[in-house]
Amino acid sequence: MPKSQVNMRPTFRALVTSIFVATSSLLCGQCEADHTIVMADYYFAPAELTILPGETVAFVNVQGTHDINGITNTLTGASWNNPAEFYLEQTEGTEEGTCMGVVTFDIPGVYNFDSSIGFQAQLGMVGTITVDAFTLLDLMFSWNGDETAPGAWQSTYAMQYYCPACEAALSGVGAYTVFLPNDAAIDELGDLMNLNQFDMLAIPDFQDILQYHIIEGIYLAEDLAPGMALPTLLGEDAMVGEGSGGGLTIDGVNIVETNYTAFNGVVHIIDYGMAPSSSPEATVYQIVVDSPDHTLFEQEINANLLNDDLIGQPVINDNEYAPGHFTVFAPTDAAIFAFAEENGFDDVNDLFDSPYWDEILRRHIVEIPLTSDQLDNNGLLVSYGGDAIYTFVNDDGIFVENAQLTTLDLEAYNGVVHVINEVIDFNFPNPVGTCGTWTLNMYAPGGEGWSGFMQVLVDNVLVGTPSIFDGTSNSFAFAVNEGSTVDMNYVSEYAGWPGNFEVVDAEGAVIFDSDSPSSTTPPFQSPSGVFGLKACASPSACGQIKVNLYSAFDGWDFGTIAVYDGIVLADVIGGYWFNGQHLIGYVDLEEGSEVDFVVNAGYFSTEHNYTVEDAEGNIIVDQIQNNVSPSSVLDVMVCDATSLVSETQRTLPMLHPNPTNGSLTLSGVPLDETWSLAVQDVQGRPVYSTTGLGQGRIHLESLASGMYLATISVSGQALQTMRLVVE
Repeated sequence: MPKSQVNMRPTFRALVTSIFVATSSLLCGQCEADHTIVMADYYFAPAELTILPGETVAFVNVQGTHDINGITNTLTGASWNNPAEFYLEQTEGTEEGTCMGVVTFDIPGVYNFDSSIGFQAQLGMVGTITVDAFTLLDLMFSWNGDETAPGAWQSTYAMQYYCPACEAALSGVGAYTVFLPNDAAIDELGDLMNLNQFDMLAIPDFQDILQYHIIEGIYLAEDLAPGMALPTLLGEDAMVGEGSGGGLTIDGVNIVETNYTAFNGVVHIIDYGMAPSSSPEATVYQIVVDSPDHTLFEQEINANLLNDDLIGQPVINDNEYAPGHFTVFAPTDAAIFAFAEENGFDDVNDLFDSPYWDEILRRHIVEIPLTSDQLDNNGLLVSYGGDAIYTFVNDDGIFVENAQLTTLDLEAYNGVVHVINEVIDFNFPNPVGTCGTWTLNMYAPGGEGWSGFMQVLVDNVLVGTPSIFDGTSNSFAFAVNEGSTVDMNYVSEYAGWPGNFEVVDAEGAVIFDSDSPSSTTPPFQSPSGVFGLKACASPSACGQIKVNLYSAFDGWDFGTIAVYDGIVLADVIGGYWFNGQHLIGYVDLEEGSEVDFVVNAGYFSTEHNYTVEDAEGNIIVDQIQNNVSPSSVLDVMVCDATSLVSETQRTLPMLHPNPTNGSLTLSGVPLDETWSLAVQDVQGRPVYSTTGLGQGRIHLESLASGMYLATISVSGQALQTMRLVVE
């Protein structure tokens, strides 16, 4: 294997002055060396010498009896701690010069020595030899702050401070070739692994990776040829190849700068990182991306916004939360095509548009890393979508549900991927009820999907949580039975409402359109949900009213409005965080002569408002007030009402906020009426009472945290008893 001799570039050139030229020349034959130190009584000449690694020093005695002690400091008795110990037996000097011996100094460093005979060391007979060389480590240090040097600070820093074996090789006398990734390469690797430059230092096999970049032997650029296998410091060979542009590569990585030489080797700059065969892939996502058989799986991971999750590095990077580690069961393109055909879809795009596809996709991801030997027979796993899936082991192999693992244990730093030959089975629900199939059509005009999802409830049973994960639209079909009540409630971790929706019945008629003029009321724009849609129901005796819940910001949190038709609870609107400014509820009334609207306005009640409309669109309750909590309204005449709010309705007194930290407001009391508040604990014992006139502030700081019953009386008549929570 060819190797090139690299020119030495020492930091210091040894300058030796002999005071016994004639004597030295006489000794040339018997004491030949690169350098000579002559000794007489009580001194060495020179006492300080700088040489290169591998050079020799002859010790010549011209006067007195001396030894050369490079082991123990005669003055202190402690070890010299030289890079290597050396000792020459005592001899007696002669005028011609006595050759005590020749020592070769291979290891760089500082070597101290003295003459241990009698008091010679005390009298100053002490010397120093510095074995100095411009090593690969010196070369890398010299690049710091040098604008003309290659931009590879991140790699040099890692090799100097995070790889002891690398630092020893770079600073020693062994011959090495270093393939050093530049800073752009490290930045690209950081992006691939979802880590910053300092987090990358915590990669479990980081030292192995660095050692793989160091080659044993010196190879200048002109020594390299495609097909060469170069032995690395780690012990595994790295292969030289030819790049697409005609240049050379090492393990497929382009060599972009060459021949930065030092005493003990040469550095070449590369534009990407190398890794031994034992190193995992960067992420489970990258394994899927690199596979030619998983283009559809990769596409749908991206389309359903799972790619960010699958590059998380929660163990390596402990600075912030990231999901994972993962086990990914990756179906091939052929498996996905077969699944679409077997389940009656027109093509894979029809499958991907299915409202169930996101759940199917998430059944292939488990948030715990499991290699094949950790997959049990009849083992229960919980998918990333919350479904229960089972693994099985038999003589034929390992299965997850129906799908067999065909390629096992493709490991990454954030988990493991197993290739499967089928899509994991999914039980498609029957979308047909006695009243047919209804469809929720969702739209995102911005083209980036929704930030949350729609809760679809049929008779208060959650039947789906569809969304638009990417793009502009999606649909969800569900079964409805005769007389079913359908509620739609949008939920998101972000405030605001990203789009619009419509509900279509089995005949294709639009039951509700969030963007229709009848559904929107400026300035609240499209409603983020609708309650009380009826399937195949006969009209109610009194008719239908419309309740509008408004919010200044992001919904009524857990606030509700209970609608009582006489003594019958007709419906409850709300009860969820709806992340929009408008929620609609339709309520069928049978009597309608005395309708009560009882409010529990939630935690941020001053941001909440509501109105009620009759079947003709007349506002019969108006509780739109800025920075004032909405009040309950009682005894509203609906069937007999023909215009605005009935004069017979009255409001219930309310306490806000509830729960409270001890200070709250009483509302719903006329300014000229007196009121009293009586508070009891849960065992019925009185704990607090107070009175006042009109609306006002009440201080309950004396009450301990807990739950109480509060009764409010106005003008001597008890009107409202409620649960009161003190935090």
